Amino acid sequence: MRESRGRTRGFLRGTQRAPMDIHTLHSLGHRQLRELWIELGVRGDPPHFKQALKRGIAWHQQRKDHGQIDAETRRLLKTAIRNAPLPPSQRCNQPMPRKQRDPLNLPDGTTLVRSWRGQKHEVQVLGDGKQFKYRDTEYASLSEIAREITGARWSGPRFFGLKKIKQPA
Repeated sequence: MRESRGRTRGFLRGTQRAPMDIHTLHSLGHRQLRELWIELGVRGDPPHFKQALKRGIAWHQQRKDHGQIDAETRRLLKTAIRNAPLPPSQRCNQPMPRKQRDPLNLPDGTTLVRSWRGQKHEVQVLGDGKQFKYRDTEYASLSEIAREITGARWSGPRFFGLKKIKQPA
């Protein structure tokens, strides 16, 4: 193997290596960093980007030199993160809770009729508008029936003309 720039041959290949100074990583070339990654015994392929490679090596070396935290501390940290309140900067970016949809209020026995591609489709309303019957099969929603008819996802109430598209003001 060819020695690249002659700087780190002993640094990378010595069996008894002195503790690494992570501040010297910036002076190493990409090939030398990849060799160091392999020498550290890190599982997986080294990152392609030099900055990520340097950070990974530094993290693994520090873990090797100073040890890693025990399982109990790791568990406590995860619990603290899970229970921590969001910082104010992230609170406003939370998605708005879904608003409740208006119930259809269709009386039992109502028949909805829709013509689709030359065919007439009839749906019976059952159980106070919470169940629907189409072609001798009961469905929990009009959207399921609209999907059955068209093969695509539709809003069931919109497909059957119960909801109008809002026009711009």
